[in-house]
Amino acid sequence: MRNMFLWCLGLCFCLAGCLGGSAQSIDDTEMVNTTAARGADAFNPWRQKKLPTTRHLSNDGKQIVQSMGGHAQSIQGEAQHRPHWREEMYPILFGGPNSAHEVLVVLDFAKPDSERVWHEVVQASRSLSPQQVKIVVFGMNTEQYGKDLTGFMIWIARTRKGQAMDYLTYALTRWNEVKAQQRSQGRVKVFKNEFDSTAKPSDYPIHYNYLGKLRPSVPEAEELQVARYSYDAGNINLYQATQVCSYYGISSVPAVLVDGDVLKSVSSQNILGALQ
Repeated sequence: MRNMFLWCLGLCFCLAGCLGGSAQSIDDTEMVNTTAARGADAFNPWRQKKLPTTRHLSNDGKQIVQSMGGHAQSIQGEAQHRPHWREEMYPILFGGPNSAHEVLVVLDFAKPDSERVWHEVVQASRSLSPQQVKIVVFGMNTEQYGKDLTGFMIWIARTRKGQAMDYLTYALTRWNEVKAQQRSQGRVKVFKNEFDSTAKPSDYPIHYNYLGKLRPSVPEAEELQVARYSYDAGNINLYQATQVCSYYGISSVPAVLVDGDVLKSVSSQNILGALQ
């Protein structure tokens, strides 16, 4: 993928700022109106010609880049050569690009609470109209295999309409199950690749186990192609996740935003209440 090294370098700087801080807990539907909160659709590439970026070169940096014949880069510019860059930067799992309201979900497979937060989002979706509300997912994954699973989610959302939400529920649940099984065996692994995400030799990796659950299932001859796509799409989405966190002032993940405001406490009732 073009300039992947530069993207990864940028991610190293963004991750620290997005993931610092501790989780907040409150029992009502009040939202955190941060100074960075700027409303819905800021990152929607179907409705915005130019997407936000929180990374800027200093004046000295600009001069250095210009002297070398270069120019400031953006993820939008770098990704636009890909035919499905919009879906990768802004994966909609429910609703459509022009749905009036926006629910942004930022998850990290490595954070166990992501499973609970996602279940609350799914529960809320059962009372929502896709014509009125879109649900968009970003993967701020601190373990590498989570990025691949997010990329596979994007592929499913694009090629197997209506199946991505069920996949994400399965993947988050299975991740926590395997971690628990490994913990009981005294050998919890960092999930750097698919083979780390197994508890015993007979287990299938998380994404591979789901290939046959899709309708239609993924032909064996296409599995490697799908895996490669998932890696690239997951990288693009991870970069955007850092931008979303920085732009909206998200201090901890998982997080849910409704029309640009970060919910202090994530529950299906709070999501529905915020949309009223």
